[in-house]
Amino acid sequence: MQYLSAVLALFGTLAIAGKHHNCGCNVRGAYSEELSQATCALWGATQIHTHFDGHSCVDKGIGRGIDGQPWENTCRQAWQINFGGNPNDVEGHCWH
Repeated sequence: MQYLSAVLALFGTLAIAGKHHNCGCNVRGAYSEELSQATCALWGATQIHTHFDGHSCVDKGIGRGIDGQPWENTCRQAWQINFGGNPNDVEGHCWH
């Protein structure tokens, strides 16, 4: 029983490890506020608690956050659709 509790606690920790309160987008290694804003607008269409703060997309609610991998996918999508760029040039950048 103790083993099961420890395993469940570990998986609970791993499940929230990908959530961040701030995310933006890098293009060829450099941070892009313009792409970050476009991505936040796209992200915010389905994630109503997020907003752009002038530098990054923010979701600081308790128990909420921005999942890093889907965010990066959205950065790539916004780069390709809004700017006509190669999605392989883009990486998501999240912190907190």
